[in-house]
Amino acid sequence: MQARNNNTGYNTETYNEQTAGVIPQILIGSGPREKREYDEESKQYTNNIISVEIDVYYPGLGVQVVKLPKNFKLPKDLEDLSEVELIEPEACVVSRRVYVRAKGIK
Repeated sequence: MQARNNNTGYNTETYNEQTAGVIPQILIGSGPREKREYDEESKQYTNNIISVEIDVYYPGLGVQVVKLPKNFKLPKDLEDLSEVELIEPEACVVSRRVYVRAKGIK
């Protein structure tokens, strides 16, 4: 997703502005992906999981990766392309690129 305006820092207002009230649909695919910590000293990824990522589709806007807490579990009753609600969604814009995070999905 490309940003409409440039902003810094995660916040709810940026999420609402960038998504314009579009209801996202989950793209289950292979499910949540674990994001591992990167050790600058050794230049390698560690076994420490820092977050989980999942893809969602915003009709008319495109696909967006959403960062979720490391203990996130995909609800069993969700099907591919189900409309979802992000719990406490926030977004930030870096170099016109939108990054989204949330506490969970329902």
